Amino acid sequence: MSGFGSFLFGNPGRMQQTPLYTPQQTSTMNQLMGTAMQGLGNNQFDFAPIEAQARKGFSQQTIPSLAERFTSMGSGGGQRSSAFQGALGGAGADFESNLAALRSQYGLQQQGNMMNMLGMSLRPQFENNYFPSSGGLFGGMGGGMGQAGGSGLMELLPLLFGL
Repeated sequence: MSGFGSFLFGNPGRMQQTPLYTPQQTSTMNQLMGTAMQGLGNNQFDFAPIEAQARKGFSQQTIPSLAERFTSMGSGGGQRSSAFQGALGGAGADFESNLAALRSQYGLQQQGNMMNMLGMSLRPQFENNYFPSSGGLFGGMGGGMGQAGGSGLMELLPLLFGL
């Protein structure tokens, strides 16, 4: 209805959806959802670079450090001794155990990150607002006259004002 018609007869109640985010933010949230769903679906997180760095550090630092300790012991305590082989085997076993724990921790952390991304992307993107009806100047009165059995002011006013 026009402004004057709304003033006279009021407005019906209505719902209105208001976006909570800009189009760019909505697009980013949709991308987050896709990435999170893909990451959670295949559950394959790339641990290889971390493992490669750990193995390189073990071979370039831990093994030479052990060898140096056993070499400094002099005769009978060298790198060919069973004590050196045992120490090297123990260090290797500890390394593999620690690496497996780190791999598991990394996978859980990445899964948590994907869940956070999914949670962010599932936030409501719109807010629903209800605007109740308003009676206007004649809105309430016209209904009463129509019920009273008269010709009804509500039927005549639009004809008079061209509404």
